[in-house]
Amino acid sequence: MEKIKKKIESGRGSRSHAKDSNASSLPIISIITATYNAEKDLEQCIISVLGQSYENVELIIIDGGSSDATLDIIKKYEAQIDYWVSETDQGIYDAFNKGIDVARGEWLYFLGADDNLANESVLQHIFSNSYDSKLLYGNVRWGRSGIIYDGKFTRLKLFRFNICQQAIFYHRDLFNTLGKFDPRYLVEADWVFNMKAFAVNNTRPFYLNTIVADYCIDGMSSVNEDEKLYREREMIYQDCFGSFTLFWAKLSHFLGTRILSVDRNK
Repeated sequence: MEKIKKKIESGRGSRSHAKDSNASSLPIISIITATYNAEKDLEQCIISVLGQSYENVELIIIDGGSSDATLDIIKKYEAQIDYWVSETDQGIYDAFNKGIDVARGEWLYFLGADDNLANESVLQHIFSNSYDSKLLYGNVRWGRSGIIYDGKFTRLKLFRFNICQQAIFYHRDLFNTLGKFDPRYLVEADWVFNMKAFAVNNTRPFYLNTIVADYCIDGMSSVNEDEKLYREREMIYQDCFGSFTLFWAKLSHFLGTRILSVDRNK
């Protein structure tokens, strides 16, 4: 497929132009969306970004060579999209890595084409404050269930569950230090990256008790398991946190499962 690129060079400090003088002092948030035949959901995703009251946002779309109307939707909004490309890739994390390469933001955020930011002021609410952290995360609404996922994480909790990627803002420094997502993990490379990030002392993960996005439970990571990650999870976790923490994580997992089992049998 012919390679198609679109990059807006004007207004490089934000998604188009700041409307007030305070915007220039706020960090740029790069929102990266990977798409492939996403005509059903993409427009609503784009609208949820473009409608943000926070000014310093750039929107990056990395398309894997869609054959449906995805490119038509992108072109409809291209004057408000800071960068887009459509070309064959090696999967979602390869696409995200391409987005990281072109992003200009201090903070990077990855939004699925079938997901939406929770409301028009969520970025303003979060980034009107400053943080001594390299990883900010909150919660997501889990599909139509109304369930809020999943509160504050510890190293032990991260052994059992991953933070939803649509709840996380990564400081650019993390990718400079740790590298990008490992595309060998086709479904949950972000879980591997999160373990590595939590293991770095100066990451100082900070939990925001707020809903960041509405997460579609029909996405790839929800309906597929990353077999390579599940084979290697304990080894990765041990490399990040050491044997002692792995022992406590496994024990916590076992006891938690046992307690749930007892409760269900009451």
